[in-house]
Amino acid sequence: MKKYSNTFCVLPWTHLATYTSGSVLLCCVAQNDLNLNLNETTLAQAWNSEKLKDVRKKMLAGQKVSSCTHCYREEAAGRESHRITENNAWEFRFTGEWIENRVEKTLEDGSLPEGLVSVDLRLGNTCNLTCVMCRPQDSSRWQALAKKLENSLRIEKMYHEWREKGDINQSRFEWYKKQEFWQDLMQILPSLRELIIGGGEPMLLEEHRVLIEACVSSGHASHIQLRYHTNGTTLDPQIFDSWKHFQIVETFISLDGIKDHNHYLRYPASWPAIEKNLNTLDNYPHGNLRAMLLCSVHALNVYYLDEYAKWVENQNFKIISVDADSYFHPGVVHYPDYLSVQVLPEHIKKIVTEKVKKFEAVSKRPSSKIQGILNFMNQTDASKLMPEIKEYVRVLDLGRKTSLEKSLPELHALLFNGTSQS
Repeated sequence: MKKYSNTFCVLPWTHLATYTSGSVLLCCVAQNDLNLNLNETTLAQAWNSEKLKDVRKKMLAGQKVSSCTHCYREEAAGRESHRITENNAWEFRFTGEWIENRVEKTLEDGSLPEGLVSVDLRLGNTCNLTCVMCRPQDSSRWQALAKKLENSLRIEKMYHEWREKGDINQSRFEWYKKQEFWQDLMQILPSLRELIIGGGEPMLLEEHRVLIEACVSSGHASHIQLRYHTNGTTLDPQIFDSWKHFQIVETFISLDGIKDHNHYLRYPASWPAIEKNLNTLDNYPHGNLRAMLLCSVHALNVYYLDEYAKWVENQNFKIISVDADSYFHPGVVHYPDYLSVQVLPEHIKKIVTEKVKKFEAVSKRPSSKIQGILNFMNQTDASKLMPEIKEYVRVLDLGRKTSLEKSLPELHALLFNGTSQS
């Protein structure tokens, strides 16, 4: 692919993402600053909106785009950003010439006559979990819990933060139920090459099944790569009969720990149910499935990263996370800021680093991705936020009736006592 600029990303020429509230974004990690929402507009209108046209012009000129600060930050830390990953993926999938052809068709004002070929649909916030790094905007189950946190927090900054998180208009999260949205989506199915479905938890939604069946019955499934973001707690194997018609099906399963660790981190996720669903996926019979474990790495699970990797290594999965570079895909949590791995004090960071090094030394598959997490963790000292993470754990356990001390005792001892129980 032609070298355009150090800020160029292929996605504004191929892709749009939606957030649970209907907001339209450049991608799943972009800042929500386009001021476009599917409660008021359509995907087609958003595609050549003034905001998107401006993004394309800036990228071609080598200027930074405000929506892309996440990638810039990760690249500064020496990690492979989402921008770089997507550029490489699209070049591999369609060739550099295909990308260059789309870019060359960009008009002087930044508009693009070529339509969408990829869309990421976060279909509302319906979810069955209250994950530690989540919020009501991403999980309907968090709504009542947010009020409890708001009323229990003793740090004023966090009080106002959680008051804002809990103050949402739930009707804004039901945009995907509107007939106009589905009519708009059906118009782009013939040119669609990638369909990403998330939430919330998409497997809970009847609308998701209707969409899949529409792709199959229209005959367009054969040219679509279907991708899911799911928490792995629910899976109906009957959907396999629909999946077999798609070019490729990818499932990205969010799993942040094992056994009781995951139960705490993604409360109230059932470990037996997750194990059963992973086994079902790993025995998928139709040959067009890829499955990857995603781990959102933050201050409450990075201590156990080596144990997580060891567990995955020992499963000997046939389909799930079969990757030459890593047993799973780790990503760093940036928000809320007090859950960042950079918040941990130096003595905990040293322990984490040594634990990972010991595992990597005997691992069959040493991972540059895990090393990137450590590099990011050790890059910055944000330990001034330790009072906030301690306060958050206190009210989180109070609201959910969980216990960090019981579920993750070694980490609890380090955070609250400065000692290790190992």
